[in-house]
Amino acid sequence: MIKGKSTRGIGIFLLAVGLLTGCGSKNNENIEQGMTLISESDYSGALECFEAAMVYHEDEELLYRGQGIAYMGLYQYEEAIDSFLKSFEYADGKVSALEYDTNYYLASAYYKLENYEEAEKIYSAMIGLSNKELDAYYLRGCTYLQEGYFDTALLDFEKAFSLTESPVDLLIDAYLEMEQAGFKQEGQAYLQTYMESHEKTLQSSQKGMLYYYLEDYANARTYLDGALNLGDAEVSLILGKTYEKLGTLDYATVVYQTYLDSNAPDAAIYDSLGICLMEQGNYTDALDAFQAGVDMGESAYIQNLLFHRIIANEYLGNFETAKSLMSEYLSIYPNDETAIRESQFLQTR
Repeated sequence: MIKGKSTRGIGIFLLAVGLLTGCGSKNNENIEQGMTLISESDYSGALECFEAAMVYHEDEELLYRGQGIAYMGLYQYEEAIDSFLKSFEYADGKVSALEYDTNYYLASAYYKLENYEEAEKIYSAMIGLSNKELDAYYLRGCTYLQEGYFDTALLDFEKAFSLTESPVDLLIDAYLEMEQAGFKQEGQAYLQTYMESHEKTLQSSQKGMLYYYLEDYANARTYLDGALNLGDAEVSLILGKTYEKLGTLDYATVVYQTYLDSNAPDAAIYDSLGICLMEQGNYTDALDAFQAGVDMGESAYIQNLLFHRIIANEYLGNFETAKSLMSEYLSIYPNDETAIRESQFLQTR
């Protein structure tokens, strides 16, 4: 099974210094090492470092914040909430950039637990402190969608659009949230209205992307083809997906590969190229594409790339390799239900 991209966000260990591999003991070294491990998706290792930070009395606000982020990475959202709330207990009472950031993580944890009311309260409080908080408006709009309040969500989205220089990018993100929340028809109607009212100011690439999400693939191809020479990764990605929707997988492959041959590596395009190649039965080159994306390191697509690398190995009959990679994958993403089912299938091979 091929996984899609996720939308716009992990143990208690015996505290013996000798067991806390890689964790230091002075200043905030354990916290810094923990944050480094988070950036490498080693959330369990990060938790060890934050436990060590407690022993060495490092900055409590920072260590509990880091602990919460690590729990988020392990999908342990209730534990994450407890940690973020503890982090606030050690704040100095002033609302700094650090507290803003922790609030976003806290709201995200509530959102993941489908406690939209608590997430909404946090975003509203942040907006109350600053009416220029673009992310808070956008994310509160997402919570309203999940609660079924499309018109209210739209007001927040439009406020967020007014605060950015790239409203079309944010508009597309908002549409994807609308679709996920069951408002696809309303979302497409909004896209259509937006495009008609901004006809004279939209660039060809922007029109092409909007047509893609309106499922008018013929017009999407026309406008995106005209903008392809700009070397824009997003244009290449959506044009390739447009060709896939039109059933011309060979053209999609050429679009993806041409971009990669002439521009900096891009994880999203490696992932799409690999999927496209697998759909054509070219599992060897697909595996190479997924591996190239993985080799880029942490990205928004790393989970998809790691999973698809397992699938490509399955199709190639490399079952022992697939099992080993699946074990590593589930140690990082233990609550991925699709992967758990795939792992059960692998055990029969």
